[in-house]
Parts: sequence; C-alpha cells; structure tokens
Amino acid sequence: MSERIKLSILSALLLLALVFSAFTTANTFQAVRNLQLQNHDVKAGNVSTIRAWMTVPAISRIYHVPEDYVYRSLEIANPASYHHVTLYEIASRKQQPVDQVIYTLQHAILNYRKQHPGSTILLRVDHSPKIHLSPIVGRAEP
Repeated sequence: MSERIKLSILSALLLLALVFSAFTTANTFQAVRNLQLQNHDVKAGNVSTIRAWMTVPAISRIYHVPEDYVYRSLEIANPASYHHVTLYEIASRKQQPVDQVIYTLQHAILNYRKQHPGSTILLRVDHSPKIHLSPIVGRAEP
C-alpha cells in the first residue's frame, strides 16, 4: 500500500474522529442544559417534574406538601408499608397506570397550594456570606 493511500485513510479516520468528538460534545452540552432546566423546574415546584421513580417522602420534600396529604390523595390507608415505594410500584399495587397516579398527585399538589397559598416556599435562596478556606490550615479568607 502506498504512502499516499495510507495518509488518505489516516486523514479520513482523523476527520471521522473529530466529527464524532464534536457530535458527542454537542450532545453533552445539550444534556447538561436539559438537566439544569429540569433542576430549575424542580426548585420552582413545577409538578410536571414528578416521575415514576419518585417516592412519596421525596415528593413531599420537593413540593412542600405533607406526606399524609399525599398518601390520602392516593387513597393509601397504610402509609407505613408504602414509605420507600416508588410511584411505579404504587401504581402496580393499585393496578392503575403510573401516568394516572402521577396525574392524581399533580392535581393534589396544585389543590394543596390553592388551599394553603402561604405555606409553599418555592425557592430557597441562601444569602449567607460564603467563607472560603485557605490552603493554609486554620486560616479563612473573606
């Protein structure tokens, strides 16, 4: 095989690697952006971010709704047996589609917010001053 053919093949492979790298980098940036948007929606209390893998205690904490209210809205009489159970498993036990369980929860949370407008803190912002530790042990920088 001549040097010219080897160089052409090597150049083509290098170009292919660069295209693949650019494509992967673009997808990574898009995934990070989507994650940031989802995180913002969760912090803002957007109920459309409820997912089937979530548990009732997690939903209670994230959306600032009492656990017992969430269990009542799902018509669960014995919450202790459902404490670490995902919405997917709750739907399976109730023989309902998981989307229906999520829909029920979304409306329950929105109704709770209407009934208790002052009880929902959507965003928690920490305005306390930050102290950065110096590389020298025991010394703090402003």
